[in-house]
Amino acid sequence: MKTIIKYSLVSVLFLSLSCTKDIERFNDNDKAPTSVPANALFANATVELMDYLSSPNVNVNTFRLWSQHWTQTTYTDESNYQLTERNINGEVFDRMYARVLRDVSESRAQVNASTNSDDIKNTQLAVLDVIDVFAYSILVDIFNDVPYTEAIGGVENLTPAYDDAQTIYSDLASRLDAAIATLGSSTDMGDFAGSDLIYAGSTSHWTMLANSLKLRMGMRMADVSGSGSQAMVEEAASGVFASNADHAYIMYQSSTPNTNPLWEDLVQSGRTDFVASNTLGDVMNSSNDPRRAMYFRNLDATGAIIGNPHGAGGAYPDHSQPGNMLEDPTHPGVLLSYAEVCFHLADAANRGWNVGGDAATHYANGVSASILQWGGDQAAADAYLLESDVAWDASMANQRIGTQKWIAMFDQGIEAWCTWKMYDHPTMNTAAAAGTTPPTRYNYSVDETQTNGPNVSEANGGVADDVFNKVFWDVN
Repeated sequence: MKTIIKYSLVSVLFLSLSCTKDIERFNDNDKAPTSVPANALFANATVELMDYLSSPNVNVNTFRLWSQHWTQTTYTDESNYQLTERNINGEVFDRMYARVLRDVSESRAQVNASTNSDDIKNTQLAVLDVIDVFAYSILVDIFNDVPYTEAIGGVENLTPAYDDAQTIYSDLASRLDAAIATLGSSTDMGDFAGSDLIYAGSTSHWTMLANSLKLRMGMRMADVSGSGSQAMVEEAASGVFASNADHAYIMYQSSTPNTNPLWEDLVQSGRTDFVASNTLGDVMNSSNDPRRAMYFRNLDATGAIIGNPHGAGGAYPDHSQPGNMLEDPTHPGVLLSYAEVCFHLADAANRGWNVGGDAATHYANGVSASILQWGGDQAAADAYLLESDVAWDASMANQRIGTQKWIAMFDQGIEAWCTWKMYDHPTMNTAAAAGTTPPTRYNYSVDETQTNGPNVSEANGGVADDVFNKVFWDVN
């Protein structure tokens, strides 16, 4: 994987302008371009998606807090599930629709209008569809019903209808199938290859990512009647990530503006507020988890995490804080990991589905992959798998898979939260001020309610827009 530099759209455009002796060029405003190349838009959409998923900024992403991996010592609103003070739910719409999905849409239009061969066009469109599907699936996982068929309509449609969440998922799955078919028969991404911040133009790895995303979405719907989940999962299983070398990530750089958002909010901002939640700390301590010193610093003398009661506030120096790896500006941002894939396969195999291998093996592979991903070794993973509350037990499959996947998703906050929603494990603590366990969805923002009120009212079947309602796949 090559070191990746985020695209500066202005710089890309400036450098792409051909030289001319026409003195009138000096009347052009190079800082206000009228068009952006399709490959630059593709790169920027990828960065914006990864930045959102990686960010711990409480203005946009609270899921490290809502999964009870972290809590706050000073400003505890978000640990107690407050959304409205910072318009967090509105910011998610902005990040995903106005940035990621808009860039994908504009890039797609330029690809279709280009003079490239049909093979290159189709490959580029397939890669764009993978990013598009990924973003929409995240929106559904967070909100349930969201604008889809009428989204990205610009000024022509400022009040898009909300689509049924399960219907969106079904369409996304079909689009993934089409992308997988295209990517499986093509190796030429054209000028997208040099702009590919994840796989540097490897269509075989993009095929793996598409199949791994299909696996995730299929397992999300495993308990939803008539969803076609089993077929989705069995179709995807043979094409998913096979090792940590395959998983989808972006390498950040050591200098701004190309740094990991974690560094920006943990170090550059000077914020001393985030510490280990006692929910995660207690679970990891009870099983002598070898990742404790990788996830956090300021452990106690025995190497145990000093967790803070969730949402209670406290003294920052007295608790374990996000570890040194997370404070490295070059720390990679993960879209989807091999460890996650293994746990999905373990769940599928435990259900008797044909995904190759057995549940125990896939489960052990997931645990090992996570430990290796964080710098541990196989000996540490093997010892950990012998712990009484870690060792595979088919009679406790949901508890084992749910808890270990939740731990492994430490750097994938949304996926950690979704894991808890899927398996109802581990047991979450009641947040000190909120008096509840975590919500199961974001509700819609005040801005969206005011500007698109009738459609918001019809969303989710017209039921009250409550954070404790469940998204369509969360049926248990």
